Amino acid sequence: MKKLIILVCIAVSAGLASAQAPDAAAKRQICVDAMNADPEFARSIVVTVDKQIDAKTIKAHEDAAQHIAENETHVLLAYAAMWICAALFVVFLWRRQQALKAEIAQLRRDLDAAGKS
Repeated sequence: MKKLIILVCIAVSAGLASAQAPDAAAKRQICVDAMNADPEFARSIVVTVDKQIDAKTIKAHEDAAQHIAENETHVLLAYAAMWICAALFVVFLWRRQQALKAEIAQLRRDLDAAGKS
């Protein structure tokens, strides 16, 4: 019984999909025919779409500029944090290098003392 219900649902949905597809295709064909019949109509559609796209692009750029302007403080703080981390790392390496030089000097003194005795 369940299989029969599933098959009926699939058949009905396939029938609905096939019934809607020609309708959408027919509407698209009507638009294409209207644009091909009247070049001025086609040009006005293209101009309108281009204006909408241009307006959306300009709006996106303005939004991005506004977002950057609002977050300028965060960007500056992030750069400051990175420079502080880099400076601390350099100081750490310098101190480690100094400690290694001191250790090498101590080992040489120990080696010279062991060689003399």
